[in-house]
Amino acid sequence: MSGEIIAIASVGIALAGLILTSNRGLRHDITQLRTEFRQDLARTEVRQRDDIKSLSDRVGRLEHGYAKLEGLIDGLREAIAGRTST
Repeated sequence: MSGEIIAIASVGIALAGLILTSNRGLRHDITQLRTEFRQDLARTEVRQRDDIKSLSDRVGRLEHGYAKLEGLIDGLREAIAGRTST
């Protein structure tokens, strides 16, 4: 009977050691994944800021071009009609 108890206790201790070792490895993996995720998120935020700035610049150029065209059309209308538009 005591041999069986020793065998059961040995298996329990071995399983406890295996569980603790795998938990330690999982904690390390989770920490590493969290760090990589934060770095990826930071890179994504930088790219988004750059994209938004680029889009803002493009919209500004379009607004400027549109205003220029409006001025040219108003001038053409005045030249054809011989009067100023209101």
